[in-house]
Amino acid sequence: MSPLPGRLLRAQHGQASHEGPRVVDVTRGRIHVERGERSTVDAAERVAIVAQYSATPVQPLSLSRYLAALDASGYVTVVVSTCERREPLEFPHGIPERTVVIRRPNLGYDFGSWTTGLGWIPGVRSKPVVLLTNDSMLGPFAPIDTLLEWAAEPPGPDIRCLTTSYQFGRHMQSYFLSFRGGILAERAWVRFFDGIRVQPTKEDVVMAYELGLSRLAFSEAYSIDEWVTGTDIGAGYENPTIRAWQGIIASGAPFLKRTILTHPDLAAEAAASAEHLQRLYNIDIHQW
Repeated sequence: MSPLPGRLLRAQHGQASHEGPRVVDVTRGRIHVERGERSTVDAAERVAIVAQYSATPVQPLSLSRYLAALDASGYVTVVVSTCERREPLEFPHGIPERTVVIRRPNLGYDFGSWTTGLGWIPGVRSKPVVLLTNDSMLGPFAPIDTLLEWAAEPPGPDIRCLTTSYQFGRHMQSYFLSFRGGILAERAWVRFFDGIRVQPTKEDVVMAYELGLSRLAFSEAYSIDEWVTGTDIGAGYENPTIRAWQGIIASGAPFLKRTILTHPDLAAEAAASAEHLQRLYNIDIHQW
C-alpha cells in the first residue's frame, strides 16, 4: 500500500485532513459471506485475511496461485472483496476448497477490509497466526513455503513482515503482516482496527494507518522482524516494492508489485521486470 516515491502526501503525522466515519459503522449491515462458512476458520491455527479489489468479478492467475500457496502451508484463507460488481467472484484458475469469500462496500481500502475480516469472524483475532495481506503483489512465481513457514513458526517476534521501508520513516509495509500469538485480541490492536476510518485517498490511508500501525507497534514495545529491509536491497529512502523489486525477488519472495505494470511513470521498470521474470521463471507477467 505504500505510495510511489517522491509523491507529496497531504496527510502529515498520521492524521488525514478530512477523514470520514469509521469503517465498522458505514459497512454495518452491508457485508455478506459469498462463499464458504465462517465456521471453517474456527478450527484453524493459521488464518490469512486477503484484501482484494477488482473492477470485474473475474480474478487473475496471481490471486489463485497466492491462495493455493497459503492453503498448502496450512493457512485458511479469507478473501475480503471490494469488487465493484455485484456478481459473485469468478476464479477461472481455481480456489482452495476452504477459502471463504466476504463481500463488502468499497470503503476504507485494505485496512477497511482487514477490519471487516477481524470483526466479522468470531475468534479470529486470538488465532496463533493471523496474516494480513492483499492482492497488490503479482505472484508467487515460485514456491513460497519457506517464507510462509517463517511468518508462522514459533518462537519468535510478535509481528513479522515481508519488507520494512524507510520512506517517511521506518515502518512495516502492510501488504504482508503476520501477527502472532493472538496479539490482535489485545486492546491496543482492537482499538486500532476498530478505529479505522474512511480516508479521502490511498495516500491518507498510508500515513494514517500503514505508518500508524508501525508507530503503535513500536510505542507498545511489540517485537518485530522483517524478511528483508529496504535499505539492505538498495531502496534507500524510497518504496522497496518499486525501487528494489529485484532485491525482493532475489531474497526468496517471488512477487512483483502490480503498480509497476500499471503506472505510466514506471514504464522502464515494467519493461525491465517483464524481461527479468521471463528469463528467471519463463513466464509472461502480463498473463498474471
